[in-house]
Amino acid sequence: MLTKQEMFDIFKQDVQPALGCTEPVCVSLAVADATKAVGGKVQKVDVVVNPNIYKNGMSVGIPGFDKVGLDYAAAIGALLANPHKKMQLLEDLTPQISQQVKELVDAKIIKVTIDPSKTSLYVKCQVSTDKGVGVTVIENSHTNIVLTQVDGKDIFKQEQTAVSGGGNPLLDKLKQMTIAQIRQLVESASFDELAFMLDGIKMNEAVADKAIEVAEGIGIAKTFKQNIGTDLLQNDLMTRIMMKVASSIEGRLDGGLYTIMCSASAGSKGLAVILPVSETAKQVGADDYTTAKALAFAHLVNSYINLHIGKLSAMCACGMAASTAASVGITYLMGGNDEQIAYAIRNMTGTITGMICDGGKVGCALKLATASASAFISAMLATGNVGVRPSDGVCAVSAEDCIKNMGRVANPGMAQTDKEILQIMLEK
Repeated sequence: MLTKQEMFDIFKQDVQPALGCTEPVCVSLAVADATKAVGGKVQKVDVVVNPNIYKNGMSVGIPGFDKVGLDYAAAIGALLANPHKKMQLLEDLTPQISQQVKELVDAKIIKVTIDPSKTSLYVKCQVSTDKGVGVTVIENSHTNIVLTQVDGKDIFKQEQTAVSGGGNPLLDKLKQMTIAQIRQLVESASFDELAFMLDGIKMNEAVADKAIEVAEGIGIAKTFKQNIGTDLLQNDLMTRIMMKVASSIEGRLDGGLYTIMCSASAGSKGLAVILPVSETAKQVGADDYTTAKALAFAHLVNSYINLHIGKLSAMCACGMAASTAASVGITYLMGGNDEQIAYAIRNMTGTITGMICDGGKVGCALKLATASASAFISAMLATGNVGVRPSDGVCAVSAEDCIKNMGRVANPGMAQTDKEILQIMLEK
């Protein structure tokens, strides 16, 4: 079982600010690191990624840039060479650099390929310059650089992955816990220790509110807003949750310049976890301490579910993991006990299991609005002691077995589905 300090170590790794969709930023970071290490003028960049990094970075917007694609993300990293900025490196992008990025891509010196044998998050880049060759490898988590080389010599090498899966001892411990034990661990922390959780609420709420006003993307959040107060939509909690989640994700994945707080090292997951919990906290009048505990609980459950289904898979991890975690946080805020929290997880298991991931893009806003509505409904039913029957489909008696079943559906269950989804996307 995790200690309290180990819990905070996970938060430091997985709950952090990011600017832009984490998949293209991950590629930019790898190339930036290799370029910084070798120095000199860039002559060629070769990037190899696992299928789901490619899938999620193919069509999503890049903040401050008017093109999409991992080749552009790689070129940005090569020109910025600012790996110390990690997931906020895009804030250094200027119009002048953007033009140089396009010139690099037009010169056809950037190559991005897929390694189908890599089933976990993986980016390897080789940057050739007039001073030598730099290589960087990122594995398992978007900021987890495990190798940096210059001309074949190791500048940095990590023997064991440090964050978010794949041999991480902290997350291995988390994976062995029960949902009730996770709740107990969170409740052992004081308000002073958890107060930083509220920073994520302020950050993501500000993004949601601004995105509603700007109305970016294809108009999902705008249409929500136009219909609130009519016979179609009331200004109730579920509608507000859906609108805020839709607006923030729509704006972010359309390339908006929004820095958001992640969950399980992913930006959209951070929005899908934090906004439903924060909106519910306001509705029920929860104090700051209770809100911070609910959010910490939800973040850990999100990481826990991701460990079972995989952060990048054929299933929408935002819908499956983040929205289920949000349902847990909502249930907690509504006064739910351990049994009712398990009902919420079972209700989500029986509702949205199998929602596919077909890459990061503006349309994810509609998926996450739908999943967030399910999160609210599942929590509301759970606090009324309503849970779908354990005998239903892929559901189970315990919350833990429900989550394990989600994982089985994702892998190996949908492994072939994932390949077919990627093939469909590549044929466009």
